[in-house]
Amino acid sequence: MSSEFKFPRAGGGVPMMSRRAALGLGLGAVAGAALTGCGSGGAAPSGTKKAAVPPPTYVAPPVYPGAIVPDVPGVPTAYPSMPKKLTKTVAEAPGRGGTVRHFHLTWGPPATPLADNRWWQGLNERLGIDFKVTEVSAGNYDAKFATMLAGGDLPEVVQLTFSAGCLKAIKQGAFADLSETLSGDKVLEYPNLANVRTEQWQACTINGGLWGIPIDVPVELLEFRYRKDWAEKLGFAKPPADADETAELLVAMTKGNPEGSKKTWGLTAFPGMALDLAYAMFGVPNNWKYEGGKLTHAFETPQFEAAIDWLVKLWKNGGMHPDALALGSQTDRYRAFVVQGQVGMAVDSAANFYRPNSQYGKVVAELDGAFAAFVPPGHDGSSKAVFRKTAGVYGINAISAKVAQDKDRLAEILRLFNWRRGPVGSEEWYYQGWGADGEYFTRGADGEPVAVEGTNLDADKGAIAYGLTPQSWIFPNAKDCVDMNSQMVRQSVASPVEGLQSDTQDARGAQLDQLFATYINQIVVGSRPLTDIEKYRQAWRSQGGDQIRRDFQEQLKRR
Repeated sequence: MSSEFKFPRAGGGVPMMSRRAALGLGLGAVAGAALTGCGSGGAAPSGTKKAAVPPPTYVAPPVYPGAIVPDVPGVPTAYPSMPKKLTKTVAEAPGRGGTVRHFHLTWGPPATPLADNRWWQGLNERLGIDFKVTEVSAGNYDAKFATMLAGGDLPEVVQLTFSAGCLKAIKQGAFADLSETLSGDKVLEYPNLANVRTEQWQACTINGGLWGIPIDVPVELLEFRYRKDWAEKLGFAKPPADADETAELLVAMTKGNPEGSKKTWGLTAFPGMALDLAYAMFGVPNNWKYEGGKLTHAFETPQFEAAIDWLVKLWKNGGMHPDALALGSQTDRYRAFVVQGQVGMAVDSAANFYRPNSQYGKVVAELDGAFAAFVPPGHDGSSKAVFRKTAGVYGINAISAKVAQDKDRLAEILRLFNWRRGPVGSEEWYYQGWGADGEYFTRGADGEPVAVEGTNLDADKGAIAYGLTPQSWIFPNAKDCVDMNSQMVRQSVASPVEGLQSDTQDARGAQLDQLFATYINQIVVGSRPLTDIEKYRQAWRSQGGDQIRRDFQEQLKRR
């Protein structure tokens, strides 16, 4: 390992999802993958079964007065206030009155049951269907997906991640190929779906087939926050300037009792937030590095080894929660620590820190500037941190292949998607965010939603609102979010294999994820020596890594 990466420094202080990037960096089964987004597909993938058709035509969504239009591509357009007048984009209920079942991802508690849920009841009325949902927590997704698939009775709509199990199900024909149905101007039959960007459709294209509607996220999803008040109390007047100081601060947040008798920790989850932070500070490549016609995997770089070395020492010095390995997939639990004021540093979807009614937004408001946004430093204090850019897609809303054999049924489900994708400023979009006027919110004199006392829309929506609506940033401090996200996008890089596919990686993704846990997780917590990184690299190469490299190399030569 390069000697330039050192920790702790002398005289230091107190003794811290591209789909292929997520899988390739060992994040496929952890919360970090849920936050990092995914890559894209469709550019001459290996094993292509048919020629690709033109992607769906793109039509830019409307922009309303007051919009904050970023000058950095991939950062969402934002608004400091609600559009004053809403437009209706769908003339009539899209459904035919039957039942539509969804297999739905969630990172929080389940929705209030339908019988007691006015928002869900109203959604059914507007859609013209009986909308039944199986809510699946991110931590249990892979197991629940496998069970559902083995049962053979797939719901009409399934939210897919880019895990090995999902990719295998796609290749085995479990889901409908929508490439012919939505190619070119055919998508204009569903005008709100035409607002999906071309690169997002490409992210849902595998082996020449388009497998559903993208789950929309920013190209750089994350934002980092730290307890500025704790830091100042512990002697850190400014955000940490390098990796050493970051570690010192995180350890101090754990051991320095910034909340008195209440137990606190610098970081709570590994992988996930701890790995996101370390990768960024040490500039670990986004999955692969491509130089001189040669691909080098992130695992094979000195930056990766330096990041893991930093985490090993952080763990040893007490900068992480002692249950960090378990918390890596227990999203509800590690988020609860933030809400309870027991975590010094957190990373999450940027908008979650700004939306006044979100779980983290409430914490930010209550702490009144003490839970501050920051861009992590480069490891040495002079270089900049490097983040991972994606195509702006977390997953796919896929349709069962069996259901899609009925063309009328397929068209109905696409109409439902079209309604759910109502753009910012539409009646369809507003209902999904705030409900019917007077039930959960009323519109004040300035047009802003005002909560109705005694209601809790977040509890009623649960996961049911997730993954079908377009990304929207509407909150009073929207400009702060745009500025912070723009800075992170400027410091982000795309994977050089963006748009490529390796059948080997798809087939062996789960095995390689487990290999990461077997070696790297255990190295971080001291159960294996750091020198076992080389054993890990050798195992990774022999169990598919070198073949994955060859798969991508062949495609890069044809570019």
